[in-house]
Formats: sequence, C-alpha cells, structure tokens
Amino acid sequence: MKNLLTRTFTGILFIAIITAAVLSGPYTFLGIFGLVALLGYIEFRTLTRFGRPFDQTLFVIDLAGACALFLLVFSYSGQLPVSLQKASILTYFIYLAARPVIQLYISPAKSPTASWAYSILGQIYVVLPLALLGVWGYNAEYQLLYGHPEYLLMAFFVFIWINDTGAYVVGSTLGRHRLFERISPKKSWEGFFGGLAFCVILGACLNLVIPGLLSTTQWIVMGMLTSIFSTWGDLCESLLKRTAGVKDSGKILPGHGGILDRFDSELLASPVIFIYLSFVL
Repeated sequence: MKNLLTRTFTGILFIAIITAAVLSGPYTFLGIFGLVALLGYIEFRTLTRFGRPFDQTLFVIDLAGACALFLLVFSYSGQLPVSLQKASILTYFIYLAARPVIQLYISPAKSPTASWAYSILGQIYVVLPLALLGVWGYNAEYQLLYGHPEYLLMAFFVFIWINDTGAYVVGSTLGRHRLFERISPKKSWEGFFGGLAFCVILGACLNLVIPGLLSTTQWIVMGMLTSIFSTWGDLCESLLKRTAGVKDSGKILPGHGGILDRFDSELLASPVIFIYLSFVL
C-alpha cells in the first residue's frame, strides 16, 4: 500500500513537472529537460560500465560533451542566440575530436574502445532524442505552420501516457500472449493493441480539443506512431537493463526507478515524430 501511494504521488508530480516544462516556454523546457537528459546520460554510463573502473576525468569530459550536444540540437529550434549555437557546435566537434585522443592517455584502461563507444552511444540514445523534443516543440517555422507547436509536444506526452495506461489496463485483464517474453515477460500482445487503441481513440478526439492544429487523420497517425515506437523504446531499455543485470535504471524517482525508466518511450518515439512532422506533413 505504501509503495502504491509513493508511486502514485511520484507519478502525479512527474506529470505536473512535464506539463509545466512544456507549456511554460522554451527556456523552462531547456532547463528541466537539459537536467533530465544529463541524469539519463549518467544512468546510461553507469549501466554500461560493465566492470570498467570509474574515471572522473572522462566522466566530466563526457558530461560536457552531452551538455554541448543538447544545446547544439536545441538551438535549431531558433530559441537560442546565434552566438550560443555556434559555441555549442564548436564545443561538441572539439569534444568528438578530443575524446578518442584522451582515451589514449587513460592508462591502464579496461576495454578503452568500449568506454569510448558507450560515451558516444549514450549521447545519441539519450541526449539527442530529448533535445529533439525542443526542436519541434518550439521551432519558429512550426509556429507559422501550427500556431502552437508546444501543444503538439504536450499531445505527444499524453499519447505516451495514454498508451501506457491502455497497455496496462488491457494487458492486466486480457493479456495471454507474450509480446517479447525474452526481454519483458509481463508485456502482452493484448496490452500492446490496447495501448494502440487508446492512442487511436485519443487521436480521433484531439481535433475537437485542439482544433486547427492537425487533421483527425494526422492526429491518429501521430498516435499510432507514438504507440508503436514508445513500445519499442520500452523494450530497448529493458534489453539494456537485462544486459546490465539490474531491475531499474536508477532510484531517483521513488516507486518508478530511474530517469531512463520513465523516459524510455520518448527516446525512440521522439525522432520518429520529428521526422513525421518535419518531412511527412
């Protein structure tokens, strides 16, 4: 009972913070999601250490690279000064050039190429997708096209939450056929289609709630894409945890685990919705 209350309180607080971050403007988003991206990156680095010794110098350098990448990507929303955009681009390319060279001098090192590879992979897997949310959520061109692109970003999160809810409700009551038992024994095909159906229903209703932003068909397609790729995102993070031999990615969110446990869906769905809004529509 106590764990349920803790989980419920954390969930409500989590939704409130995300909603405030999205609807309060680009700089609030930048601050909150920049922190989320860094915490998620730290969790990824911890999960993928695989027995390698902790090196403080590399850790600080990789965090600096992650910060530069987040600012670099977010700057394409047009919400940052050009000087800061140029500085972030320069900083990140210096990091990319310097990182393998620095690895040469970290000696003795266990699996140096693995350390180098996971540092870059974590930035692509965690930092890049979270920064992309800000690009299509606050882009000046999107404001001309859609009027309030931050509503698209808020709808994206609601799709993910409703997908999780539908998958849980349907899966826990009707689930019989395992979706991916090797990675996540509790997930079922019934739960997957339940989440997908919830997203389709929400997409069919969103044009009534937020008129003029997208057509009903476009909302439904966005919901379906979010449902499918958020499920894959959840499975990919489960694969990472199984490989690392842990139950949760971290303990920062009481009752929910770590940052990656709560944002695993966004990590794959974010780039897909970016492509959908930018190149398909």
